[in-house]
Amino acid sequence: MRSAPSIVFDYRPSPAVATATVVVALAAGLAPWASAAPLALRIALSALALGGAAIALHRYRAPAFRRIVCGASGWRLVDRDGREHAAVLHAHRRLGSLLALDWRCAPRSHFRVLVTPDNLDADTRRRLVLLLARDEPPETGALV
Repeated sequence: MRSAPSIVFDYRPSPAVATATVVVALAAGLAPWASAAPLALRIALSALALGGAAIALHRYRAPAFRRIVCGASGWRLVDRDGREHAAVLHAHRRLGSLLALDWRCAPRSHFRVLVTPDNLDADTRRRLVLLLARDEPPETGALV
Protein backbone atom coordinates (compact mmCIF):
# COMPACT_ATOMS: atom_id res chain seq x y z
CA MET A 1 0.00 0.00 0.00
CA ARG A 2 1.31 3.40 -0.89
CA SER A 3 1.16 6.40 1.37
CA ALA A 4 -1.55 9.03 0.83
CA PRO A 5 0.19 12.39 1.38
CA SER A 6 -2.60 14.38 -0.27
CA ILE A 7 -6.19 13.82 -1.26
CA VAL A 8 -8.92 15.68 -3.14
CA PHE A 9 -12.54 14.58 -3.41
CA ASP A 10 -15.93 16.03 -4.16
CA TYR A 11 -18.41 15.67 -1.34
CA ARG A 12 -22.02 14.85 -2.00
CA PRO A 13 -24.46 13.79 0.70
CA SER A 14 -25.31 10.11 0.90
CA PRO A 15 -28.69 9.19 -0.58
CA ALA A 16 -28.95 6.28 1.89
CA VAL A 17 -28.59 8.64 4.87
CA ALA A 18 -31.21 10.99 3.39
CA THR A 19 -33.61 8.06 2.89
CA ALA A 20 -33.05 6.83 6.43
CA THR A 21 -33.75 10.35 7.72
CA VAL A 22 -37.08 10.44 5.90
CA VAL A 23 -38.09 7.01 7.26
CA VAL A 24 -37.21 7.97 10.84
CA ALA A 25 -38.97 11.34 10.46
CA LEU A 26 -42.15 9.64 9.25
CA ALA A 27 -42.03 7.22 12.17
CA ALA A 28 -41.50 10.13 14.58
CA GLY A 29 -44.41 12.00 13.00
CA LEU A 30 -46.71 9.01 13.38
CA ALA A 31 -45.63 8.08 16.92
CA PRO A 32 -47.81 10.64 18.77
CA TRP A 33 -50.89 9.19 17.08
CA ALA A 34 -50.36 5.88 18.89
CA SER A 35 -50.66 7.63 22.25
CA ALA A 36 -53.62 8.82 24.27
CA ALA A 37 -52.39 12.41 24.23
CA PRO A 38 -54.84 15.20 23.45
CA LEU A 39 -55.42 15.90 19.75
CA ALA A 40 -53.73 19.32 19.86
CA LEU A 41 -50.60 17.83 21.45
CA ARG A 42 -50.46 15.01 18.90
CA ILE A 43 -50.70 17.52 16.06
CA ALA A 44 -48.02 19.74 17.61
CA LEU A 45 -45.63 16.84 18.23
CA SER A 46 -46.07 15.49 14.70
CA ALA A 47 -45.54 18.93 13.19
CA LEU A 48 -42.47 19.50 15.34
CA ALA A 49 -40.93 16.14 14.39
CA LEU A 50 -41.63 16.53 10.67
CA GLY A 51 -40.61 20.21 10.59
CA GLY A 52 -37.34 19.54 12.40
CA ALA A 53 -36.56 16.65 10.08
CA ALA A 54 -37.34 18.77 7.01
CA ILE A 55 -34.92 21.48 8.17
CA ALA A 56 -32.21 18.93 9.00
CA LEU A 57 -32.66 17.18 5.66
CA HIS A 58 -32.46 20.48 3.75
CA ARG A 59 -29.21 21.38 5.54
CA TYR A 60 -27.81 17.91 4.87
CA ARG A 61 -28.72 17.91 1.17
CA ALA A 62 -27.24 21.40 0.55
CA PRO A 63 -23.76 21.37 2.14
CA ALA A 64 -21.79 24.61 2.30
CA PHE A 65 -18.71 22.96 0.83
CA ARG A 66 -18.54 20.78 -2.28
CA ARG A 67 -14.88 19.75 -2.39
CA ILE A 68 -12.44 18.65 0.31
CA VAL A 69 -8.70 19.03 -0.24
CA CYS A 70 -5.75 17.98 1.90
CA GLY A 71 -2.26 18.82 0.71
CA ALA A 72 1.03 20.18 1.94
CA SER A 73 -0.71 23.36 3.14
CA GLY A 74 -3.26 21.42 5.22
CA TRP A 75 -6.99 20.95 4.87
CA ARG A 76 -9.00 23.26 2.61
CA LEU A 77 -12.73 23.26 1.94
CA VAL A 78 -14.05 24.57 -1.38
CA ASP A 79 -17.48 26.18 -1.27
CA ARG A 80 -20.18 26.22 -3.96
CA ASP A 81 -18.67 29.34 -5.55
CA GLY A 82 -15.22 27.74 -5.86
CA ARG A 83 -13.59 29.72 -3.04
CA GLU A 84 -11.17 27.82 -0.82
CA HIS A 85 -11.29 28.12 2.94
CA ALA A 86 -8.59 26.93 5.32
CA ALA A 87 -9.85 24.35 7.77
CA VAL A 88 -8.57 22.29 10.66
CA LEU A 89 -9.66 18.69 11.03
CA HIS A 90 -10.98 18.78 14.57
CA ALA A 91 -12.17 15.20 14.95
CA HIS A 92 -12.81 12.02 13.05
CA ARG A 93 -14.43 8.72 13.91
CA ARG A 94 -14.74 5.50 12.02
CA LEU A 95 -18.10 3.86 12.69
CA GLY A 96 -18.03 0.55 10.85
CA SER A 97 -18.28 1.42 7.17
CA LEU A 98 -19.04 5.07 8.00
CA LEU A 99 -16.44 7.77 8.48
CA ALA A 100 -17.47 10.93 10.36
CA LEU A 101 -15.25 14.00 9.89
CA ASP A 102 -15.52 17.35 11.67
CA TRP A 103 -13.66 20.47 10.49
CA ARG A 104 -13.40 23.89 12.11
CA CYS A 105 -13.27 26.69 9.55
CA ALA A 106 -13.66 30.45 9.29
CA PRO A 107 -16.93 31.02 7.39
CA ARG A 108 -18.78 28.55 9.58
CA SER A 109 -17.96 27.36 13.04
CA HIS A 110 -17.81 23.75 11.86
CA PHE A 111 -18.46 21.51 8.87
CA ARG A 112 -19.33 17.88 9.41
CA VAL A 113 -19.22 15.15 6.81
CA LEU A 114 -20.46 11.59 6.89
CA VAL A 115 -18.56 9.50 4.34
CA THR A 116 -20.41 6.34 3.37
CA PRO A 117 -19.79 3.65 0.75
CA ASP A 118 -22.36 5.28 -1.57
CA ASN A 119 -20.93 8.80 -1.62
CA LEU A 120 -17.20 8.14 -2.09
CA ASP A 121 -15.45 5.51 -4.20
CA ALA A 122 -13.56 2.70 -2.45
CA ASP A 123 -10.06 3.79 -3.51
CA THR A 124 -10.56 7.37 -2.27
CA ARG A 125 -12.06 6.08 1.00
CA ARG A 126 -9.05 3.82 1.52
CA ARG A 127 -6.64 6.70 0.85
CA LEU A 128 -8.59 8.95 3.21
CA VAL A 129 -8.47 6.36 6.00
CA LEU A 130 -4.70 6.00 5.48
CA LEU A 131 -4.25 9.77 5.56
CA LEU A 132 -6.27 10.07 8.76
CA ALA A 133 -4.32 7.25 10.40
CA ARG A 134 -1.02 8.90 9.48
CA ASP A 135 -1.94 12.45 10.50
CA GLU A 136 -3.87 11.88 13.71
CA PRO A 137 -5.47 15.18 14.83
CA PRO A 138 -4.82 16.37 18.38
CA GLU A 139 -8.43 15.73 19.39
CA THR A 140 -10.33 12.69 18.17
CA GLY A 141 -13.08 13.14 20.72
CA ALA A 142 -16.78 12.80 20.28
CA LEU A 143 -18.39 14.63 17.38
CA VAL A 144 -20.76 16.92 19.25
